[in-house]
Amino acid sequence: MVGIVVVAHSEELAKGVCALAKQMSQKEELPILPAGGMDDDGIGTSLLKIQEAIEAAYSNDGVLVLMDLGSAVMTTQMYLEMLPEEKRSRIRLSSAPLVEGAIAAAVSSSLGDDLDKVQDAAENALSFPKIPTEEKVLEEKVEEIGEGEVLSLDLLVPNPIGLHARPAAQFVQTASRFQAKITVQNISHPGRPEVDAKSMMQVASQGTARQGEIIRIKAQGVDAREALEELKELVLSGFGEMEGAPPILQEEKKKEEEEKPLLEEEIKLLKGIPASEGVALAPAFIFGARKGQIEEKPADDPELEVQRFRKALEEAKIQLSELQKSTTSRVGEKTGAIFEFHQEILNDPLIISTIEEIIRKEKIQASGAVSRVFSLWEKKFEALDDPLMKERAIDIQDVKDRLLSLLVEGFRETLETDTDVILIASDLTPSETASLPREKIKGIATARGGPTSHSAILARMLGIPAVLGLGNDVLRIPSGVLVALDGQKGTLEVNPSEEAVRGFLSLEEDLKRKREDQLREARLPALTTDQRRVEVVANIGNVESALEALKMGAEGVGLLRTEFLYLERETPPTEEEQFQAYFQIAEVMAHRPLIIRTLDIGGDKQFPYLKMEPEMNPFLGLRAIRLCFKEPDLFLTQLKAILRASPGHNLKIMLPMIATVDEVIQAKEFIQKAKEDLRKRGIPFEEHIEVGIMVEIPSSAILADVLAEEVDFFSIGSNDLTQYTLAADRGNELVNYLAQPLDPSILRLIHQVIEAAHSRRKWAGLCGELAGQREAIPILLGLGLDEFSMNPRAVPGAKSLIRSLSFEKSRDLAREALKAKNAKEVQNMVEDFLSGIEKN
Repeated sequence: MVGIVVVAHSEELAKGVCALAKQMSQKEELPILPAGGMDDDGIGTSLLKIQEAIEAAYSNDGVLVLMDLGSAVMTTQMYLEMLPEEKRSRIRLSSAPLVEGAIAAAVSSSLGDDLDKVQDAAENALSFPKIPTEEKVLEEKVEEIGEGEVLSLDLLVPNPIGLHARPAAQFVQTASRFQAKITVQNISHPGRPEVDAKSMMQVASQGTARQGEIIRIKAQGVDAREALEELKELVLSGFGEMEGAPPILQEEKKKEEEEKPLLEEEIKLLKGIPASEGVALAPAFIFGARKGQIEEKPADDPELEVQRFRKALEEAKIQLSELQKSTTSRVGEKTGAIFEFHQEILNDPLIISTIEEIIRKEKIQASGAVSRVFSLWEKKFEALDDPLMKERAIDIQDVKDRLLSLLVEGFRETLETDTDVILIASDLTPSETASLPREKIKGIATARGGPTSHSAILARMLGIPAVLGLGNDVLRIPSGVLVALDGQKGTLEVNPSEEAVRGFLSLEEDLKRKREDQLREARLPALTTDQRRVEVVANIGNVESALEALKMGAEGVGLLRTEFLYLERETPPTEEEQFQAYFQIAEVMAHRPLIIRTLDIGGDKQFPYLKMEPEMNPFLGLRAIRLCFKEPDLFLTQLKAILRASPGHNLKIMLPMIATVDEVIQAKEFIQKAKEDLRKRGIPFEEHIEVGIMVEIPSSAILADVLAEEVDFFSIGSNDLTQYTLAADRGNELVNYLAQPLDPSILRLIHQVIEAAHSRRKWAGLCGELAGQREAIPILLGLGLDEFSMNPRAVPGAKSLIRSLSFEKSRDLAREALKAKNAKEVQNMVEDFLSGIEKN
């Protein structure tokens, strides 16, 4: 296959383009390599990186090199001049657009095309057909298909993600195997053109279709019939993503009913995605947020427009910094850190340089250039398969709107209401959600969005009931109409009956009273009905969340994340900086246990002061304790800061991502070195500080009986333990159905760890999301878990539930759960168990 090299000023950009192109080609062995950034990981291009990438991609089939900016071209040309003529003749420099060109080249290479065809595919990646007017449709179709018999087939797209991304690549690869001229058209959208079915970029841009939409495939040529048959089989099989398929449609789908407001008598129950628990009853308030479209207007003085853009950029950064601070103070640093992503977007050199280049070259106003560039990136993210990355499109829109509101007066609508309302919108950006007047917004309902979006996270942390993904019907509800929202069931009832209103008001009052009761009793111990006591503690990230944890009744800290000290800086935190941070939190916790997890970062984040090589899978690579061993000064500095904060406090050290006994022994040697250094300096510390490990890798769970001899405690990281055990990423919508923490395999590992700890008179805790979940608490209690560590806001409810449970009965439940076949069976057992308790 023809090799492909992507040369970019940013290492992350080059790697991202390569990953996306390889995914679209569906050829793992495709030789596509990144050459991004300088040797010191800065912005620029490196002759050495270009040399290494081209050498790795080179074969007799040749190499195509794609580049982003001028210096990338010059550096690459410089390297080529050093090569012998024979080798140089097989390496082509392409002027193709970086992202689209790489994808088109990757698909072409994966089909076995030669260097000429691969280059041609890349450089014509943006040669999309124009959307035809009604007068030109017939003429253009004749020109595209040619003379002779044309075979046509209408098909319903059955698979959940439709004709996008990987399915689109499969479609193009299948069509390319035939000599016939083949076109595809999405006929569910009038005005969509017929596009070349053998062009990846044409199909990806104009030929895409969602689940339930109809595509029309036409073929003309000697093997047209065979081509249609194979494409039909591919589509009806759901592109290999599902079983079964709908029949071929012979008639065009009827146009959807024209949107209109719901009439009073059209009482509807809309079903969406539960995003934040709670119920709310209030009038609807339709929030538009953005006003009108941005037109690209000519600029009288392009340089003045560049200066206006730069000023808006700086003002936006200041606004974001203030918003992050206010959000952090309201709901904690972890949630406030959402806006760090927005700051990174504003600092992106590629976005900044592209906008300024458009302003100068095309002589248009800054608002038009900002709108164009950010809208393009929005579409790129929306087209991604990864649901977590797809959700980031709303963050890009958020940053765009912030800039446009600074450039265009009156662009962004402000929310003003004197009464309690349920806010209804197409979607909410994180900035809008964080800025909501909490006292007036009783609930949130949106047409789009999902539970992993930043807005959903903010709603949960702010305690606002929310249902997302309700579809466009929710936007037809007139403002002022009474609606009832249930954030647990994921429903929105429009114009509820008097009986339903009474039921909602009663439920709302019951939940409010229950929360107040739980908070009032939160400082009581978590003692079961048969007098077994367990510890309920909190996961925190700073002084503010430590204070909140105590307010919520937490009996200590089961996990202090220390990564916040290392982010957003050019140099690592000093020993003194870290000591002050740990000491302040320890002072808040006083005598209560404070478990500090050592640094848990890896190659998924970049730090200027750490030289970290790019990895194919950073979550299975050099991270956490492995990185600390590779950076001994970094590790020792943190250990000394923790030890310095220990006198007079109940501090414990926790080591993340332990896989072997040797790692524990090595880490303890580092702790001894840190103690020796402090002794020499005459600095006091707690000599017998406890040391424990995170059990988040299956190997450590299996070796728990051996590891128990080396540590003082275990803390089970259920989130990662679930993903690593079941080999399923919760963020991947194609496999997240497997990532069930109540799967019997996970419960057996948890039980094994607890038993190993108890056999050595050690204790075992759990600090994943599972610890605070209603359906998990009875089983964890029955398995003998000693410590439950969770989000501070979950503490009152968890302690209340534990006080209602019998340890002996929970143990019987846990025994049965260990015998279950799957997570669903376990969930049914727990629901029956809890229902019985609630009835009594």
